[in-house]
Amino acid sequence: MSADIWYIYGAGGLGVETMDMLQNAIRQGTEKAYRLAFLVDDPRQAELMGLPVVAVGSHVSGARVTIAVGEPSARAMLAEKVGTLGLVLASVVSPLAFVSSHAQLGNGVIIAPYVSVQATAKVGNNVAVNTASILGHDVVVEDNTVISSQVSLGGGVHVEALGYVGMGALIKEKLHIGSSSIIGMGSVVHSDVPSDVIVLGNPGRVVRRNEDKKVFR
Repeated sequence: MSADIWYIYGAGGLGVETMDMLQNAIRQGTEKAYRLAFLVDDPRQAELMGLPVVAVGSHVSGARVTIAVGEPSARAMLAEKVGTLGLVLASVVSPLAFVSSHAQLGNGVIIAPYVSVQATAKVGNNVAVNTASILGHDVVVEDNTVISSQVSLGGGVHVEALGYVGMGALIKEKLHIGSSSIIGMGSVVHSDVPSDVIVLGNPGRVVRRNEDKKVFR
């Protein structure tokens, strides 16, 4: 039955990490047992991690799916696509993460091991938060955003949709990060960031516009 199937959409690095998290959640009993598979547009292999790789179009309608790609614009595109495919966005939360009972998670969220999501934080739909990142109290992360590993978002930070925060970046409390902006790896951000820009350094400064709306070029 479709209700017993869970696809991870994407077979790259984030795909295998997310599948590993989901398998561990099943082993730990925080998720029930599902039939698992990778879902891709153009399969190059029949199997990965001992699991089937299924082509889009050969999938089972009504199944769960978690999008596991690291490009925010691609996440948004795939989120629209899975709706037309009759799939249901589902969240993968590592048993090794802390998510406050007073926090809110949207649909299709990835919460990796050792992530901390604090009280009254709000995480939108189709957001990926990677290993050991901290979302402080009252943080808002809007749809289709990617938070890389070891990022710290101070209390009250607001990251608009389609944002990308690189590994090890620090963002001071109560700041606002505009939509489709990129915070580079290791940056330390002390002031608000407008939309559609790339910020690098310590202190973080706008270095150019994010004209093509891409992180990975």
